[in-house]
Amino acid sequence: MELRAELTVLPPREQARRLAAVAASLVAHIERTEPHAPEAEAALAAIRTWGDGGRLTGRYFSDLIYSDNERGTLRRLSEAAGKPSEHGWNALTTATLYVAWLVCQETGEPMPSDVNEVGEDSLDLLDEQLAKLG
Repeated sequence: MELRAELTVLPPREQARRLAAVAASLVAHIERTEPHAPEAEAALAAIRTWGDGGRLTGRYFSDLIYSDNERGTLRRLSEAAGKPSEHGWNALTTATLYVAWLVCQETGEPMPSDVNEVGEDSLDLLDEQLAKLG
């Protein structure tokens, strides 16, 4: 699996910087068929901000995926089922979850329940999801 080998040798914020480029391409893919995708833009902005040294929490990232007001990438993914943007939302959600996990690793804050199942093997899943996009 390419991403895992490439990223896991890097410091966490450098991993996020590399994933920001991946996320940017995913946002572009999503916006080709869904021009109004603020959740995608917010996830990309958070990945970039943290990768560039910004102070964000794991909870902040978790809320970008699924918040109490039912906004976030996961809701958009469920709405995109069967649509051209589905694989993009899926991969963007995985990338965002992985960065949330990196944040929690760095800060030592307890991982939100939706980030508990995330780890380096999530990069293998992201590789598979990216392959579906071509």
